[in-house]
Amino acid sequence: MAKARGKRAGTTPRVRDPDATRAALLNSAVKLFAKQGYDATSVQQVVDDAERTKGAFYYYFDSKEDLLKQLHDNSVDYQLELVREVLARDDPADVLLKDLVTTVLMEPMGVYKSEISVFIHELKHMKGKGFEDVLAKRDEFEACVVEIIDRGIKTGVFKNLGPPRLLAFGIIGMCTWSHTWLQPEGDLTPREIGELFADLLVSGLKA
Repeated sequence: MAKARGKRAGTTPRVRDPDATRAALLNSAVKLFAKQGYDATSVQQVVDDAERTKGAFYYYFDSKEDLLKQLHDNSVDYQLELVREVLARDDPADVLLKDLVTTVLMEPMGVYKSEISVFIHELKHMKGKGFEDVLAKRDEFEACVVEIIDRGIKTGVFKNLGPPRLLAFGIIGMCTWSHTWLQPEGDLTPREIGELFADLLVSGLKA
């Protein structure tokens, strides 16, 4: 009987898992960027930490800048999907704001805390050519939060305390900067913290 082509007798074929390779490179990058900064981290260090090759790196990423962009996209794409779903509903603005704070801003912090922290610290690297799509996603997210606040003011659910965009900045900042102290395995879960924040914000805004 002829042997199967491309396989030696008595061996088990190695299963190639490209998704695992990409994930390993991203995980190593976010760990190293968070520990020593983007500028101080080389592609070679990311490759060595992930126990992969430079060939594998450049198969998935065009450059270190592209790696940073994809790290950002992992978290913001997920949050954009969630906020679009919230915004598409016809619920009162106070209900939408509670869901925004709890499920869109705080719960993902428990999963993407490192990515969000790296993005905030390395934002200066994301303002040049090639990062237009990154900033466009941030602008869209901000616009969704502004729309919820604006809807609440126009329907009389929220007090008109000031420009909706300014209020949106405060809400986003309050939740996002929790990356400096949040412990996902702490006494309160990110969702429970989000519920506390949501009650605080809604009680302050509600007419």
